[in-house]
Amino acid sequence: MRGAPSGVNAEFDTAWLILMKPRAALAIAMLCFALHVEGETPQSYLLDPFAQATSGHQGCPPVKPPLLDEQQMRSQAHSRAERGTSCCLAGTCECGGPYKHDAEINDRVVEAIRADKRFRDTAVWVTTTRGFVSLQGCVRSPAQKNALGRVVKPQAGVVLVWNEVTTKRPGK
Repeated sequence: MRGAPSGVNAEFDTAWLILMKPRAALAIAMLCFALHVEGETPQSYLLDPFAQATSGHQGCPPVKPPLLDEQQMRSQAHSRAERGTSCCLAGTCECGGPYKHDAEINDRVVEAIRADKRFRDTAVWVTTTRGFVSLQGCVRSPAQKNALGRVVKPQAGVVLVWNEVTTKRPGK
């Protein structure tokens, strides 16, 4: 009895199902155990687009992506869904949520920074959440920091720029 011939007769179909139940139960139990064990492995989640725009400042320590554990991810996902539904119903954002275009915005900002030769000697990372762009990393001067903000702000979809780059040299 390798397969379940369908429609041969009802008695045979019933007998086949009875024989397969222990095997199916064992398979389901093994699958559940495997999923449970896999679920115990700590995982990190990245909900917001994150990219390095420039890497010309060799002494700048790398910026870590905004990773979340599973509990934080679930909490964030829940509040994001609520925020998206509320703003859509209120007519203050596009349906689909305010996070819908973050990846596109992040890509545009990264490309604008890379295209501007004034930032060749910087190390800048970009994260976008609801159109709010965070700039982190290192620049050489306050003038370069200000110029960076002025390049990012007019990019399509950018709502606000948090220019958190530093002009301090590492170790000072």
